[in-house]
Amino acid sequence: MIMRFQLYTEKVKELAFGKWDLILQETSGLTDDEVNPRKNNMPCPCCGGHDRYSFMSVDDGNYICRQCGAGDGFSLIMKVLGCGFVEAVELVGRYLGVERQTYRCQADFLREQERLIESLEARQLKREQAAKEAAVEKHRQQALAAQKAAGILKMALPANPEHPYLKRKQFPPFNLKQRGSRLLVPLYTHGHNLVNIEHITSKGEKFGLKCGQREGVYHRFGSPSWTVYICEGWATGASLFLMEQQSIRVYAAMGKGNLTAVSLIAKEQNPDSRLFIAADNDTHLLTNLGLNDALKAAEAAGAAVMLPPAIDSDSKGTDFSDFYIANGGYAYGAQ
Repeated sequence: MIMRFQLYTEKVKELAFGKWDLILQETSGLTDDEVNPRKNNMPCPCCGGHDRYSFMSVDDGNYICRQCGAGDGFSLIMKVLGCGFVEAVELVGRYLGVERQTYRCQADFLREQERLIESLEARQLKREQAAKEAAVEKHRQQALAAQKAAGILKMALPANPEHPYLKRKQFPPFNLKQRGSRLLVPLYTHGHNLVNIEHITSKGEKFGLKCGQREGVYHRFGSPSWTVYICEGWATGASLFLMEQQSIRVYAAMGKGNLTAVSLIAKEQNPDSRLFIAADNDTHLLTNLGLNDALKAAEAAGAAVMLPPAIDSDSKGTDFSDFYIANGGYAYGAQ
């Protein structure tokens, strides 16, 4: 019976491949956005987090949530409906019209099992080949974006100190460039190679170049120093740099997901320095994601963690940029 249920499960998996968006909508009530791989940092349909869930693949139903974990389509059904694995498989099987088969003899059973194994192995090889081809194309597109970034920065003007974003944040322009009304933040990776640009609008909206590298990128403040800070965003990095009288080196990792990778780059580039992860203090979330990501990065790079205090009880979380503004902004940093 166990072997036959395993075979039934593999049959369901085979027929469900590439249909998990429809399956999850019909069986579990998920919305179009919740089964769209192009949507990221969505409210989680399982734990209710506001910005921690992403649906990864209609092929296998893979998803990830920074609060309640990751899994495949069956796992997502189990979490949403609160059911067990067997019930989830049978639910998908009924939706696909797959019936439990009975076999006249052991030989029929073994032949069907062998056919499914061969089918799954062929599909796995096809996925691996597609992943390799996608990686090559992604690398090519990123190389083109890096060339474009260099050209844009070469033609851009030094940032205007009166830019609304800089005035609001109370920062000097440092070494930023400007193109039209947008600030340009150069982003680097291993070897301090330019790979992308983050644009910042007057309203503070941020976006990089299309197809530009986002993993393991940073913007760096300062010269080699005994003390090195790693933080999430450019504004936080600028605040730390000013608060320490521009006597330190700071790496802005341009997002939570980059903290660990950039911390390891900072360690590689500054082997004799003390490393500190300047965490965002996400006290407004059920789980303090800023602190959690900082602790992971600190463990990987052998760094200490710094956490800004909450500014007030109604705060939506605090980073060191908030702390900097609350304590006098540029005047505080210039003391």
